Amino acid sequence: MKHYSFKEIVNSLPKKKNGRSSIWVRLLIRKISFPFTYAFINTGWSANMVSLLSWVVIFAGACLFCIPNFWCMLVGVVLTNFWLVLDCVDGNIARVKKQKSFMGDFYDAIAGYGPFAFTTIGLGMAAYHTSFLVTHIGEQYRFLFILIAAIGAISNIYTRLIHQKYLVCYFAAKKELGELNDITLKDTENKRSFAYIREQIDKNFGVAGLFMPWLFVALFTNTFDIMLIVYTIYYILSFLAVILIYCRRATYFEKESKKKLETNKEDK
Repeated sequence: MKHYSFKEIVNSLPKKKNGRSSIWVRLLIRKISFPFTYAFINTGWSANMVSLLSWVVIFAGACLFCIPNFWCMLVGVVLTNFWLVLDCVDGNIARVKKQKSFMGDFYDAIAGYGPFAFTTIGLGMAAYHTSFLVTHIGEQYRFLFILIAAIGAISNIYTRLIHQKYLVCYFAAKKELGELNDITLKDTENKRSFAYIREQIDKNFGVAGLFMPWLFVALFTNTFDIMLIVYTIYYILSFLAVILIYCRRATYFEKESKKKLETNKEDK
């Protein structure tokens, strides 16, 4: 088995990719991920194996949020942040080994969608047990935090489902039109585009950004409920923005595609 040096691992990270990461990832998580990458890659772990491990870690962390005990919740916060470390580790391994994985995105999605579902529900349970706001709104309304968490998790997952389904339909249509080779997905390079703005907000405010250090703050201040409400509002607004924009895009694309099909038929 080939041995990979620590220097190889560090140098494998492109400056452009690191520059587009969240501040939290750049300042801390990337640095922590390098020694873990060194340990995993030199003991035979593949990128896909680390992705599956990170799913177990994020699920365990979410379960620990549900236990009304400070130390359990603390371990849950640490494991949730460690999930982000592992999310960097699997990418590091893939780059260092330079091995093409046809199902890499699949394994990455298994782990990557974990925080959007499990952690949001776990956050709701933590808010239920340690609510700061319940003294103001009344003990009888404590259950609402679980409902808010469910709405937040569904909104977040639904948003990503819409995005993926749009891309599937888009690629299928382009293939039928014979334009598959002309596809370019460079929206995130245009700083004025919706895709770029959404990516930057999601990276710096979402689970790879402010979300992680905020977990520590929420734990030590018993304000999981405030954090939950803020992120649920963010997830709902993201859902509404995505569904509005993609529906407009889909309607326009449908009209233009039909025109092209009719033109192609006439030419034949």
